[in-house]
Amino acid sequence: MLSLGAVTNVFYFVDDLDAATQWYGALLGAEPVERQPQLATFSIGSTRLTLHRGDEFNRPAELAGTVAYWGVDDVDAVVADCVAAGAVAHRGPKTIFTGERLCQLLDPFGNLFGVRQAARLS
Repeated sequence: MLSLGAVTNVFYFVDDLDAATQWYGALLGAEPVERQPQLATFSIGSTRLTLHRGDEFNRPAELAGTVAYWGVDDVDAVVADCVAAGAVAHRGPKTIFTGERLCQLLDPFGNLFGVRQAARLS
């Protein structure tokens, strides 16, 4: 039986690593905790976000079926900030049947990421 722990690192692949590092640094209000010629890593809570230069194995802007959702307090405020910074709301924001509020966003480098607000308790 497979036993998985928490997701500890999410990779986004980009063609322009310097521009992506600057964009995410400004959006997150943080500097990378690691910088190498092929990648830059940000610490977000207990997870890392790694921007990796596209290569022969992984290319940016190839939307597939996986979206990592980052927990936020206010989806609409985060979406507004991301869109103002150059992201595009790809799907949502919307409230789903569980009461959670979700949105998928497309960054300027072709990567899809999600934000999730927990359902409000009545």
